[in-house]
Amino acid sequence: FCRTHADESTHKEAYEEERNIALEEEEESASYLRKLEIKGNRIGAERHKQRLGESIVGDRRETSPYELSFKDDIEWRLLCKTTLDKHDLIQLKEAIHNNYFFEMFIEDLPMWGYVGDIEDEDEILGEVEGQSHTYLFPHLHFKLGYNKNQIVSAAVTTERDRRVDITNVNKPTPVQFSYSVEYFEDDLPWRMRMTRYSDSRFLPGSFEIHWLSIINSFVLVLLLTAFLTIILMRVLKNDFSRYMEIDDSSMEEEESGWKLIHGDVFRFPQFPVLFCASVGTGVQLTIATLLLLGLALTGMISTTRRGSILAGMVVLYCLTTTVGAYISTRLYFQMNGKNWVRCVLFTA
Repeated sequence: FCRTHADESTHKEAYEEERNIALEEEEESASYLRKLEIKGNRIGAERHKQRLGESIVGDRRETSPYELSFKDDIEWRLLCKTTLDKHDLIQLKEAIHNNYFFEMFIEDLPMWGYVGDIEDEDEILGEVEGQSHTYLFPHLHFKLGYNKNQIVSAAVTTERDRRVDITNVNKPTPVQFSYSVEYFEDDLPWRMRMTRYSDSRFLPGSFEIHWLSIINSFVLVLLLTAFLTIILMRVLKNDFSRYMEIDDSSMEEEESGWKLIHGDVFRFPQFPVLFCASVGTGVQLTIATLLLLGLALTGMISTTRRGSILAGMVVLYCLTTTVGAYISTRLYFQMNGKNWVRCVLFTA
């Protein structure tokens, strides 16, 4: 809703109202921003320059009108004033009821916060007219931790005492968005700044890694593989022991068991170009994955930067194309292939 920061005169006027009348302030929450008549220095809703990994992930960052300076605490500052009409209130109310939350970044550190809150809502019927209330959080409080001259932690909170009731969407609601900033010294090293997000409980449980399910699936695969191996070993052991006891005169008897399918398993492929290209591409993917894991473990690829893993995978896959072409062409020559150029192009 606030595309630009409030100018000096508007800020002074709102600050006097805040200090003397103790009005409620409100802050930007929705994902869409609307241009206001108030003009300031910092402009929001402008497309942020993205890296390759962010584009692959699907991020579409936009600048915000918040003005934050390093180690500059702000007790309260007006962002803008506006009046929410029926269309705006309906969209905000729907977002709040669907548990929408916003995401902000500062120095690649993500921050999350909810758009609003609902009180006295029935668990079965949902919103009950005259009983439940929908509130908008217009004020944001930024809490930033720094270690020397680097920001190592970031968090944003909403203040319930500054919330605005938007239950009645038919009545235009005046809102003034504001924010505050608090800096504190943190002893967390810059390289370890993303470790605190592993213990974050803001995101819903569906967003967290279900380690129990992963371990359960892994154990199940191991058990099935072990059972299958035991069965195959018993069958092969019985067949081998029986073949060792057969005389040379009785070797011409009809084959049985697993030997019946040896002609299907070891036959020459019908499409050798497709087979060789698939093998070469598989080897290329395996090598690119191993290289990516090695670079991530050694710290040459940052795992904290958003989209860096995907960007690294794309670059490594392009660099290992020669490996895929070599493997597929070598296998193609082993099958007495003649048109190796076609095999290379098909692999590419």
